[in-house]
Amino acid sequence: MAVAQKPEIVRADWENQEFFEENKEPGHATYMPYASTEALKSDARFKQAWLTPERAEFLDLNGTWKFKMVPDTLDRPGQNDFYGDEADVTAWDDIDVPSCWEMKGYDKPMYINVEYAFYDNPPYVTNKVEGVGNNPVGSYRRDFTLPENWTDKRVFVHFEGIYSAAYVWVNGKYVGYTQGANNVAEFDLTDFVRTGKNNISVQVFRWSDGSYLEGQDMFHMSGIHRDVYLFATPKTFVRDHYITSTLDASADYQNGSMNVALSLDNRSKEAGTKTYEVELWDADGKLLASKSQSVTFAETDTEKNIDLAFDGLTGLHLWSAEIPYLYDVLVRQKNQDGQEESVFATKYGFRDIRITDGLVYVNGKRVFFKGVNTQDTHPLYGRSIDVPTMLKDIEMMKQSNNNTVRTSHYPRQAKMNAMFDYFGLYIMDEADVECHKNWNDFKENGISNDPTWRAQYIDRTVRMVYRDRNHPSVIFWSLGNESATGSNFTATYQATRALDPRPIHYEGCTYAWKTDQSDLHSKMYPDLNYVRTYANANNGNQPFFMCEYAHAMGNAVGNLKDFWDLIESSRFGIGGCIWDWVDQSIYDPQDIKNGTLEKNGFNYYRTGYDYPGPHQGNFVNNGLITADRAWTSKLTEVKHVYQYVKFLSFSEQDKVLKLQNKYNFLNLQVFNLKYTVLKDGHIVEEGTVEIPSVAPDAECSLTIPVKTDYKAGSEEYMIDFALCFKEATTWCEAGYPIADQQYALKERSNMLPAVTGLSETLEVKGESGGVLVSNRNITFQIGSDGFIREWTAKGVQMTGAGSKNPIYSNIRWIENESPYGEHQFGDRTAQNTSSRVSYGTNAELTECHITVRAENDKCPYDVEYTVYSNGVVDMKTTFRPKANGLRRIGMDMTLPGGFEQVAYYARGPWENYVDRQTGSFLGYYTTTVNDMFENYTHPQSMGNRMDLRSLTLENEAKKQKIHIQTAGQVSFSLSHYDQTQYLTPELHPWDLQASEDIYATFDYMQRGIGNGSCGPGTEPAYQCPSSGSYTYTLRFEAENEDEPTHVETVEGAFEDCSIYYDEATESVVCAGLPTESLSVSLYCPSGVCLSSKSSNGASQVSLSLQGHPKGSYIVVLRGAQGVRQHKLLKK
Repeated sequence: MAVAQKPEIVRADWENQEFFEENKEPGHATYMPYASTEALKSDARFKQAWLTPERAEFLDLNGTWKFKMVPDTLDRPGQNDFYGDEADVTAWDDIDVPSCWEMKGYDKPMYINVEYAFYDNPPYVTNKVEGVGNNPVGSYRRDFTLPENWTDKRVFVHFEGIYSAAYVWVNGKYVGYTQGANNVAEFDLTDFVRTGKNNISVQVFRWSDGSYLEGQDMFHMSGIHRDVYLFATPKTFVRDHYITSTLDASADYQNGSMNVALSLDNRSKEAGTKTYEVELWDADGKLLASKSQSVTFAETDTEKNIDLAFDGLTGLHLWSAEIPYLYDVLVRQKNQDGQEESVFATKYGFRDIRITDGLVYVNGKRVFFKGVNTQDTHPLYGRSIDVPTMLKDIEMMKQSNNNTVRTSHYPRQAKMNAMFDYFGLYIMDEADVECHKNWNDFKENGISNDPTWRAQYIDRTVRMVYRDRNHPSVIFWSLGNESATGSNFTATYQATRALDPRPIHYEGCTYAWKTDQSDLHSKMYPDLNYVRTYANANNGNQPFFMCEYAHAMGNAVGNLKDFWDLIESSRFGIGGCIWDWVDQSIYDPQDIKNGTLEKNGFNYYRTGYDYPGPHQGNFVNNGLITADRAWTSKLTEVKHVYQYVKFLSFSEQDKVLKLQNKYNFLNLQVFNLKYTVLKDGHIVEEGTVEIPSVAPDAECSLTIPVKTDYKAGSEEYMIDFALCFKEATTWCEAGYPIADQQYALKERSNMLPAVTGLSETLEVKGESGGVLVSNRNITFQIGSDGFIREWTAKGVQMTGAGSKNPIYSNIRWIENESPYGEHQFGDRTAQNTSSRVSYGTNAELTECHITVRAENDKCPYDVEYTVYSNGVVDMKTTFRPKANGLRRIGMDMTLPGGFEQVAYYARGPWENYVDRQTGSFLGYYTTTVNDMFENYTHPQSMGNRMDLRSLTLENEAKKQKIHIQTAGQVSFSLSHYDQTQYLTPELHPWDLQASEDIYATFDYMQRGIGNGSCGPGTEPAYQCPSSGSYTYTLRFEAENEDEPTHVETVEGAFEDCSIYYDEATESVVCAGLPTESLSVSLYCPSGVCLSSKSSNGASQVSLSLQGHPKGSYIVVLRGAQGVRQHKLLKK
């Protein structure tokens, strides 16, 4: 194919919306050609299609390239010093491909959302950001050796993705031009390559007119960011294949037909006859059917199309996200002598998708799409996400009950689609189209309604459809994101519909109250009232879908259960995708070069406000998981709300549990039911119950053989249930818990027990409007301002530094309280306007009653202290809120440093809040104050635990403890960081200054966390009241090694053992173990067991955390004494 030489600098193709490709191959389905069936089936890629081929007609061009970046298009190198066949670039830098050049230290990454780095004057890309290149150009070059057996083949180069535009030369000759950063770009190199050594040169522009359509909410980076390779075919070859099937609903979709449409390319104009064979193989390697057809080409035939139909298929295994059964469709080309010329195989799943009566059905079942949005992001590699990270993401999605991914806002790499097929996820495949800024600026007069841009809109979408339409995981096409509506989307919708019948989504259509560009009623960030209304009636009675909701920025994901209660009970609701999956923090490229990836014990992550540009601060970090893929408490809540088993009821009288199977296709008999009985949070009984066959939507009743007598005594009893896989799957181990619930067997008493042991008397003195109470057991002094001046009991210092201890505080800040990155910090100080102190004693002088009545403008309060002569102190607090919009109804206290070891009976072991607690169960847990830290990219209020019953803090060095018991509704948190530190717009965890003292909060209520960082704030049901009175009691007692406690406490199992993370060895150490043999297990918060050992009587056991991200983990010690559950933080 003769191609004219490209002049060096004549026209700015990268600023011409009507010129976005030259000499590019048309879109087609993904395939990898092999020379023979034997080569195909012996390659590991045949089983796992994301693997790099080993025996294909394939040459990997990933690896080291020579590279030079210049800051402006006018400075870019040309023929003599770059792409000419004899050009010498040996002095240039080396760069890895794929990669983003900003992550290699060239120019700077920029986080941009609802903006451009250039002036909004399409198609021109005139830079407006200081500190970065005007329009940097990266020039890449490498050599390759053409395989000897390719000399008579057609050779193509395949680029998975290039940001944002690129020219390509081979051996000094111009090949072509491409835009569309996340679409495949292929060029025919047959007329350019030669035997032996060759060179390929690629010149990449950071910004192009295509960048107007790439305005997504992300770090913007540049370069050859996805895979590059060559592949070879016969001169006449199968250019495309499209597999479709029709399934018989009356046979439960298990019978039907399949058609394989082949597009045959004979651009070489070679006359002859080829035979095309298509075979259908099942997952066990059994040939089920085959078809063949001979095709004769005349010299004038440059292309032909044939269909090979398979009728009468019976007993088909269906593909779904729950049971992702894949067949192999093998396509073979033979020459006229019957010899194989080329073979490839495609994984195919039979499934039926249709919209019926306003709902989406897969294989005849109404499906709820429980999903996430996700980005290509990695803290080291930027946009160049690697295969292990892809697999990790998918594994965690499956483990957290996600069944849907919206590829926001661009198609994923083909190998990730292969993973979606294999592991089982429903995909909303989204085109690389977002012109949010242009929409904001020009509304209906923007480029979405400009016909000169139409071809580019259509091209990006249809290339995605051509490539991905054979994937069973793709359920929806999405035309793009936040780009208004307009004639270009109408044309794109029509072009997409012409290629494939799957449902088409575009939220911008719904935003404009139209239905002609979307088959779904799609809404971003609705509140519950919107869902309640439009999931039951909407324009066109379309399926109702929340394409983005539950904005997961920082401490987030409130009232998720409420969304799903409405969706699952609605007329048209089909689900939604949380925004989003993973934080997009990155390491600074210079820190990567220096190996400085940690600072002050934290990942040295950077966020939007660390780089130039019209950024939105930390709005780039909205993930359910951290940038390094650590599980979070947010994801635990998602896992619980998304679970596919309904726990209908448990009768503590009959010990009968009722379950309903809410899977569409999976029978509950693949699980065992594990139950655990807890006495005041301590595990006292465990067992397993076999689950019978329970078909989808069916219910069952299971008798639980609980032996514990939970009716006697005053203790609180709970029972936990978990459905665990009997056998391992592709994404979890055997025994993995996928659904759980907790029920109360017997509620706790609302009263604290009477204090005993009051044999001594107290001395009480009034001092300057305050009071001093003392004896040999206690010194307790309240000043005239109502604050504690001194408090020691049994030689234990009970409070830390600070002149306002305790005080009502409304200080709390989470990013959900700062919409769209605006820092609405709220109260910065806690302040009373007045206080009155009164006191009295009982007749025996064994109790002193002190009342502090404090006034302030938000929540006045009364504290009634009862100081007992044995050293016990009750603190009964009544709050009288009078302001709207309170974030807290509770007290701040400072506790003394050194009391690092924590044991508590509350909801846990991870943080939880009034509107995010369904996945957190009551239990007795241990941890440390340091390990209660939650690693948010912008530090914020964290660590709350609901429903506190008891709390013990221990100073191991001094052998002292502080015990706290509660009556009433109490939540708590402990931290070495004063919350006022968080009230800084640009902040990182490594900026924080830790205190020796412990900052404690004891709240009657905290406002729910809601979804207000982008979307609705806290729902009314989870708001703090603004009137009334609310009371709780905290009972404090000190303990040292010389004096026992008077408060009844039950120490947990193995609490004398020390559990800590050893940073030097990256391992968890359990020391001081008893001589009895213990099981020591290390878990991810998901429930995945990372490792387990028997102590065999050894005093110390270590479990490795090498290769695992920084975050929370659970250590479980199990032995004759019982079970200890300990949360620790890898730092």
